[in-house]
Amino acid sequence: MNTARLPDFEHTLAMAQGNLESAELSECHGITCGLLCRLPDASLDALIGLLDMLELVKAPGTGLRMALEDLLIATRDQLSDEDMGFSLWLPNDQEMLEERTMALSQWCSGFLAGLGSSGDDTLEVLSDEANDALKDLQQISTADVVDTAESEEDEIAFTEIVEYIRVVILLIREDLRGPEGQDLVH
Repeated sequence: MNTARLPDFEHTLAMAQGNLESAELSECHGITCGLLCRLPDASLDALIGLLDMLELVKAPGTGLRMALEDLLIATRDQLSDEDMGFSLWLPNDQEMLEERTMALSQWCSGFLAGLGSSGDDTLEVLSDEANDALKDLQQISTADVVDTAESEEDEIAFTEIVEYIRVVILLIREDLRGPEGQDLVH
């Protein structure tokens, strides 16, 4: 199975016409992932409603709406990819580590908001490992960059954290799918 590609980050940022910073765009993907882990068949209107409720995106223009729809479809495909082709939508590696770290922090914040937005007992089925991972995501969501000097070790640490988050999201998705890969929440 070919892994679905997320929309181009920089192009989508341009379509937001200055209404979103790169970290907020990453947060939109986190929200999308949290929503889809909880509701795999969530509609574009549900996503836009959640983005509006969280005061991130209000009445997106046609271009941004289409990019959000592409993001929703590609993310849904990635989350169900048997080859674990899921990736986080973050600024590219040429951006400053500080900017990418803030985007990752907001991605985690968005994921937690999207996952917890139902207000019901959906998350009670999560394993102990997934609940521990949610605590880690909460800590990452409050990360603050204190040292702006970048080193190879910092880049490696950032890459490892991104990989950890990627695996955690797939673990949470599997827990919510239930036995036989059937979604517990419809």
